[in-house]
Amino acid sequence: MNPITALAGPVFLTDPLFDPPEPVPDCDVCGALVEQWRRASMVGAPEYDPSRASDLAVEIRRHPHGKGRRA
Repeated sequence: MNPITALAGPVFLTDPLFDPPEPVPDCDVCGALVEQWRRASMVGAPEYDPSRASDLAVEIRRHPHGKGRRA
């Protein structure tokens, strides 16, 4: 019996931080951040930077839109 010592094909892992963030419609800040996220998460793009994309996704998800904050 020959034990299998290698995988048959490539393995693709997903990172929950790289799920596309959901910007709030009509929010200029969210729109700008999601555009930066797209460029930073596009493999092969000059701006490709997975760490930056992760930071931007967190920032988009945490953008308050006035909830619970007072000026």
